[in-house]
Amino acid sequence: MRGLVAVAVVVVPAVALAVACGGGGGGGGGERIRRDKDAGDAVAIVDRPGGGAALDLAVEKEPNEDPATAAPLGNGVRGALDGEQDVDAFSLAVPAAGMVGIKVTGVAGVDLRLELRDAHFALVAAADRGPAGAAESLPNAPVDKGTFHVVVREVPKKRKKPKKGEDAGMGRTGPSPAYELTATLLGAPAEGAEREPNDDDGTATELAIAESATGWIGWGGDVDTWKLAIEALAEGNGLDLAVTSVEGSALTLEVTDAAGRTLMKTTGGVGEAVSLTSLAPRLVAGEAAVHHVRISGKPANPEDPYTLTVATRLLDLDEEAEPNDRTSQSNGLRFGVEDQGAMRGKAGPGDKDVFSLSASTAAMTLDLALDAPPGIDLAISATAESGVALGKADRGGAGAAESLSVPVPAGTMVYLELSARPDKTPRASAPYALRWSLTEVAAAPVPGGGDDPLPPEE
Repeated sequence: MRGLVAVAVVVVPAVALAVACGGGGGGGGGERIRRDKDAGDAVAIVDRPGGGAALDLAVEKEPNEDPATAAPLGNGVRGALDGEQDVDAFSLAVPAAGMVGIKVTGVAGVDLRLELRDAHFALVAAADRGPAGAAESLPNAPVDKGTFHVVVREVPKKRKKPKKGEDAGMGRTGPSPAYELTATLLGAPAEGAEREPNDDDGTATELAIAESATGWIGWGGDVDTWKLAIEALAEGNGLDLAVTSVEGSALTLEVTDAAGRTLMKTTGGVGEAVSLTSLAPRLVAGEAAVHHVRISGKPANPEDPYTLTVATRLLDLDEEAEPNDRTSQSNGLRFGVEDQGAMRGKAGPGDKDVFSLSASTAAMTLDLALDAPPGIDLAISATAESGVALGKADRGGAGAAESLSVPVPAGTMVYLELSARPDKTPRASAPYALRWSLTEVAAAPVPGGGDDPLPPEE
């Protein structure tokens, strides 16, 4: 998360955190959250080595809606929200930088929102994944040494805008069923697991080729960044990246170079795995030999982790090499003087792939056949190196094949642009096939040319 100091995670035994309180849940729910520089007294975390049985949870004590009134942490808390506007805040003392896992049980008929806030009550992370009755959690939120706050509040139900003169109403009133709130200070992540904060290049978690890594889309807006070293890759090697599905979440996978320029990006549908294939690493003089892999998703799912894998292989000659979305990055279609060939690639909604066909010594007819994947609407166009449009095919809909035949003057390089129509529904990239052939144009007969016919006999 931005705003937190990047420090090494200190191994701390798992401890139970919660709110040590007394008395019963009460009113005071009409006041809104307000920021306060005074975080109140912190309470030391109680260590329970060996993971013994949980102690009895304390009961929250109102008022506790801001840092000044937040109850200090203890072993756990059982509380209730007294109406739609009630806010329950609890202070959390962190002895060393690391991560914290926080959970609140679901409440029948009430949609809960779980928040982690810093000493000044600024938002660090929030969980609002499920509907009414669903539990919420932050699996590995980053924390520095100091005081933080855990907040439980209600997400008000949407109501129709009142007519002029009508009372908007206060929404739900009275105490809700009880929730249980617990937090655990986490030790160092396991080998291959993400290390929060890791939302930008400066805090990225190291990632090795041919090894799997694990992470969570832990809260709304959570972005996991992984740092991949590429200096050992040989000429012609490519990268294939894959992320397993996360239930209920639409994942986005993006790869950027050392300067932050996007090389490839894809978004899948809800509950779908995503992948990027045939990525040719970009090494630029003066820049670090690294790429960054970013994973995000909507909505968040703190319960089910994803697995990221990166593999390397030698790219085939008839296989596209990404990125190739502009003429300066186009993939060549022939490697000698052959007059036919094929190219395999992948495309998703909004993608663009550019290929180049070197010049021929004679005038040619170029024939193209494009097989589109199901659900993807592809178009193909041909443009001379000079910028003159030669032709375009975009007659079919999603999944339909396209074909194009255009004349190519002698000595002319041609760029072929394959484009996929954007789609409001996220859809993972899928394979396509492009076939091409060149046929020499027969010379037109010259009027009056050739041998003169024999003169008629006398």
